[in-house]
Amino acid sequence: MLHYRKTKVQYNSHNKADKKVLACGFCDAGVSERSVHETDTVIVIPNRVSYDMFEGRRVTEHLMVIPKQHRESFIDFSQQEQLETMQVIAKYEAEGYNIYARGVGSISRSMKHQHTHLIKLSQRASNAVFYIKRPYFLLDI
Repeated sequence: MLHYRKTKVQYNSHNKADKKVLACGFCDAGVSERSVHETDTVIVIPNRVSYDMFEGRRVTEHLMVIPKQHRESFIDFSQQEQLETMQVIAKYEAEGYNIYARGVGSISRSMKHQHTHLIKLSQRASNAVFYIKRPYFLLDI
């Protein structure tokens, strides 16, 4: 998962702002307004700062599956949440999305609220990708 310089700056800005707020960003009522798919227990929203590259390909769409109730881990899900989450993920996987989630102990996890990324990729594979972390230079050939 890579961000171009512009999206990396946006991502860092959002994360910095989130840390100043005590409430969970996914538990905010405004999240449901961005919904593209919803069940009784989960919601699918566009990621506010999409990845630019994933597995060597450009990201064309980046969604997230989020439980409506605050859950930090899959182990905390009710049976209905487990079932509906897997049904939603299966639906999007059948439409060509990749599935990605970080575990509770991941240092790169930006939200404690469990969320699963649904990432649709360009069909064109990159011949080469050069990435320099600072000054955030990414060249896709």
